[in-house]
Amino acid sequence: MTLICVASPKGGVGKTMVAAHLADELRRTGQSTVIAIDLDPQNALRLHFGVPMALRHGLVNSIEAGQSWEEAAIRSASNVLVYPFGFQSIHLQAEFEHAVRRHPQLLSREIAALAAMPDTIVVVDTSPGYSVAFSTILPLADIVLTVMTPEASCISLIPEIHSASCYGVEQGQQAGFVHRVIVNRFDPLNRVSAMAMPKIIRRFGGMLLGTICRDEHIGEAFASQKLVQQYAPYSRAAVDIAAVGTGLIQTVENLH
Repeated sequence: MTLICVASPKGGVGKTMVAAHLADELRRTGQSTVIAIDLDPQNALRLHFGVPMALRHGLVNSIEAGQSWEEAAIRSASNVLVYPFGFQSIHLQAEFEHAVRRHPQLLSREIAALAAMPDTIVVVDTSPGYSVAFSTILPLADIVLTVMTPEASCISLIPEIHSASCYGVEQGQQAGFVHRVIVNRFDPLNRVSAMAMPKIIRRFGGMLLGTICRDEHIGEAFASQKLVQQYAPYSRAAVDIAAVGTGLIQTVENLH
């Protein structure tokens, strides 16, 4: 019923962590069916849900073999249905992108069908920046969540994030999705971080869905292949993620 794309104009901002935790947060707060799909070739989304590192099969392998996507689905301990990206060599990644460019329905048809199911929310972790896969499903998206950090490399991209031009939305064109921004790794004791936040708040206003503070528990949870709500449920990160999740649920409810 709802398709949410988690994106970022650059890598290294914690996009996949946010996608995994928000999918889990949606499920924990009573959404009937939550599906998490990994369209990032790094194939890391699965690790947040405790999928063994040795298990490398994913949706891309199912597509290549002409199999149903159901072959790639894994039910997590928190009852989120996870579709890992899968493993590909660099050569096969190029071939896959070429195939998707020629036949967009390889991705769009399956994702649209999943998102159309009653009482279902699909959360897609996309590749950083522009990608063929993301551009294929962007017209289907109900909500796009941009993850950024309060650092110079992201601050310089604020105009592109605000207009969504970093995702191919043309200047002056109205985006066909609700666009929200999440600031990750905010550190009030860091001078750059503290200086950046007022500028971010002024520029994005109501687009700002929430802020997740820098917290070592997130890295520790990932190393343990657990979500931070399981690893450290009373940590600052867990509280921040819950607050962002509440805002996301309200955004979803406003769509319907």
